[in-house]
Amino acid sequence: MRIAVLETDLFPDKGTLEGALAVLEQAPAAHQLFRHDLRRPKLTEHEWDVVLDAILASDVVVTV
Repeated sequence: MRIAVLETDLFPDKGTLEGALAVLEQAPAAHQLFRHDLRRPKLTEHEWDVVLDAILASDVVVTV
């Protein structure tokens, strides 16, 4: 499963979700996690394009 992880610091229980994502990252080749840090100020248009492409290509999108 392809999982896009959007780092925003908006999720109230981030620790629990990060623990669950860590378990998925350890799974033997069943899951691919792609992390995108949206907390950085002034992302370029190209960087937003990369994020949007990852979202469209993902099976699941998680916001933390």
